[in-house]
Amino acid sequence: MVETRNDSLPSIDLSLGDLDIGSLQIIRNEDLEELKELGSGTFGTVYYGKWRGTDVAIKRIKKSCFAGRSSEQERLTVEFWREAVILSKLHHPNVMAFYGVVQDGPDGTLATVTEFMVDGSLRHVLLRKDRHLDHRKRLIIAMDTAFGMEYLHSKNIVHFDLKCDNLLVNMKDSSRPICKVGDFGLSKIKRNTLVSGGVRGTLPWMAPELLNGGSKKVDVFSFGIVLWEILTREEPYANMHYGAIIGGIVNNTLRPVIPSDCDPEWRRLMEECWAPDPAVRPSFTEITNQLRVMSAAYQNKAHAHKPS
Repeated sequence: MVETRNDSLPSIDLSLGDLDIGSLQIIRNEDLEELKELGSGTFGTVYYGKWRGTDVAIKRIKKSCFAGRSSEQERLTVEFWREAVILSKLHHPNVMAFYGVVQDGPDGTLATVTEFMVDGSLRHVLLRKDRHLDHRKRLIIAMDTAFGMEYLHSKNIVHFDLKCDNLLVNMKDSSRPICKVGDFGLSKIKRNTLVSGGVRGTLPWMAPELLNGGSKKVDVFSFGIVLWEILTREEPYANMHYGAIIGGIVNNTLRPVIPSDCDPEWRRLMEECWAPDPAVRPSFTEITNQLRVMSAAYQNKAHAHKPS
């Protein structure tokens, strides 16, 4: 998640001094219990644990993330704290809660502490064949995601890496799944790039205009791909070579194949979201309104089919 700012302004070399770290909760390492490793990547390792008895996800960031010349180390450190401050100020039921930062980890490493979602990523839930997601539940998950994204965009925050791996789910209530927008690791540090440091986002979900900057509408494009994932439970372009995917993105011609039995309204929304021209794509406010209408229509149909 990245806060957008006017790029025409000269970049100022900012020290930590001008950051409002006062709003940030600093969590002591001794107050955390690590119980289980959930996954690791280039940026570090994520654990399920407890913070004073509450379930949390603890992300330990590798020291190597802050490697490089001292000026680069300073820039990345400022970037980390700036993003932590932004994330700590976000409060929405469909955005994963950010609790705070650990400064005194092993070897002086940094960590972030966030809300723990019991079923992990939406990707994980979609891959589980024992979990039946009917049309109503798929609509709920899509709506939750859209509400979370609408809130982020209202705060001028562009996610840049929206996909099922970064959506977190709680299926405890079998009739009402809960989905929240998350992002494992702070985005600037763990960026998946085509060219080192050049392009944000992960290829199959990436809007073509990201190759030359991009706007809030890049998230709308990615949301269209997420709708396809929720529908098919598959990963886009799974059988294609990376080179062919890059070519399709550059030419702005690559889109996943929509199943023939797809609900017409769902199809229309997907196609609007991944329209080649960003200006034509709906905003998340328009998307949430469309999903509300789809949900109401589905409920009316379900009631009409119930035996009296």
